[in-house]
Amino acid sequence: MKCNLKVMLSVAAVMAAAAGFAYLTFEEARVGIVASLPVLAALLCPISMLVMMKMMHSGSKESQCAAKPESATPPAAEPVQLAKEST
Repeated sequence: MKCNLKVMLSVAAVMAAAAGFAYLTFEEARVGIVASLPVLAALLCPISMLVMMKMMHSGSKESQCAAKPESATPPAAEPVQLAKEST
């Protein structure tokens, strides 16, 4: 399977924003945050694949719900033919 570039870039942007926020917020942990960036870069493709699988799974449920008609009408009844009695 190939990674979708759009999802991969969005996951990378979220990871970079989280790392940047943590870097600016926690001054004591800056060394650990910088040291964990290569690990996060290596996990970028597997994490984006999990996100894509989640998106595909949730999309299938919505499409099934949208395909159902809201007001189901019963099928039309076949006309009843009366048998003629022979005397």
